Amino acid sequence: MFDTHDELSRQLEAGEDGRAEFKQVLLGNHDVRSPNAKDMAGEMVAFANAEGGVIFLGVEDAGVVRGLPSARVADVETWVINVASNNCDPPLRPILRRVRLPGPDGAEVVVLLVEIRRGLYVHGTSAGHHHVRVGSTKQLLKGAALACLFQERGRAFVFDEQRVPAATQDDLDRARFESFFADGPRAIPWADLLLNTRVVATGEDDGVERPTVAGLLAFGKAPAAHLPSAYVEAAVYRGRNLTSDDLVHAAQIEGRVDAQIDDATAFVDRFMLKPARKYVGREDFPQYDLDAVHEAIVNAVAHRDYSMAGSKIRLFLFTDRLELCSPGGLPNTLTVETMPFRVFTRNQLLVGFLSRMRSLRTGRAFLESRGEGVRRILEGSEAHAGRRPVYELFGEELRLTIWAKPLTHDGREEAS
Repeated sequence: MFDTHDELSRQLEAGEDGRAEFKQVLLGNHDVRSPNAKDMAGEMVAFANAEGGVIFLGVEDAGVVRGLPSARVADVETWVINVASNNCDPPLRPILRRVRLPGPDGAEVVVLLVEIRRGLYVHGTSAGHHHVRVGSTKQLLKGAALACLFQERGRAFVFDEQRVPAATQDDLDRARFESFFADGPRAIPWADLLLNTRVVATGEDDGVERPTVAGLLAFGKAPAAHLPSAYVEAAVYRGRNLTSDDLVHAAQIEGRVDAQIDDATAFVDRFMLKPARKYVGREDFPQYDLDAVHEAIVNAVAHRDYSMAGSKIRLFLFTDRLELCSPGGLPNTLTVETMPFRVFTRNQLLVGFLSRMRSLRTGRAFLESRGEGVRRILEGSEAHAGRRPVYELFGEELRLTIWAKPLTHDGREEAS
């Protein structure tokens, strides 16, 4: 947006509108005095809730270019990032560009362009105000208008169906894809089948076909190459605390979602303690019901929030428990108490793929029935260990604690 000097000059002449806002910047010794953070956050969320736009920092309302002191541009950039991160909810990620434009005397000065893209969600300020850009002004949204925007954005945005930037069809495993859809109509060309199944999607802005998030997770050659947070961080601690002193093994479990699930389950099977009796033959007493653990990992991989960059699933084994942490809060009125009785699918497309994929461990589909997974985890683990697992929500992360089966024959246990 406004990529050339000619476009910038024409916009300055035309004045503020639905895509451009001008802001003169006044600096103190160590901070930005004007605009204040509240006002700047309002302008940013207004663009995000509309069709996006650019804030020209260093330009008066009338379009007169004043610029920013060269030595203080970095300070202004830091301030903008802080406002976007701390005063906007959800946080925004502005694109910052420095451009040199002629000032009133003809000498070039630095102007900072703050580009805000159309938001995937409805954004508000930290004070709880929702704005939208209308013409050259920001308007406060509330009541029915705000409800309509929430409905519109929720309907239009399904993250696992979004294209993955920079990914191409070469990143997909064609043999795996064709094997998965082997029972489908054979007359459909490869390119059409990719689109029809939403493994790839066409961009509205550029018309380019790229793999979707779910398509790459289910059929990608190496999903982590483009989705670096889509993996399971696993670790084993010979103790009850999360401390590096007790860390005995760690692994980063990557690959397609089906491999992640089976490999994470195998990780637990390998490292959980299995005390045994050896009177006649051998009788093992594993710490966990592995079927319940498998179901918990399936749920974490299928329902985590893949839009949360930098957040991954974490699987930790301690001497007395297993902890499984999954990125993403609970939607709407769902609570940890109602999870066993209600069905929620954050990633509908990915869930559809997993419902047809078979686990190498069990030979069954990963998601055979909807709405029973949480109950199976709770009931199976409680029957095995005598203690009911616990779901807890910490901000935007859901943690499941599965308790280990206590030892029942002191002095005669041997770990396998």
